[in-house]
Amino acid sequence: MSNEDIDKFYVSPYDKFLFEFDATHEKSASQLKEIKKHQRIAYLRDNPNPAGKEDELWEGF
Repeated sequence: MSNEDIDKFYVSPYDKFLFEFDATHEKSASQLKEIKKHQRIAYLRDNPNPAGKEDELWEGF
């Protein structure tokens, strides 16, 4: 390994602690709200035309 190589598999002690903490503790109300919000955003991103919303823009044009 040369001096210019980067150890891409290194996990800091802080990351290990936070990973273990997240695994052993319940999510807070605000975390659950954020998760729900981002799930909705991902759904709308992946499904741009939800049912019943097709061609409303051009209706009656």
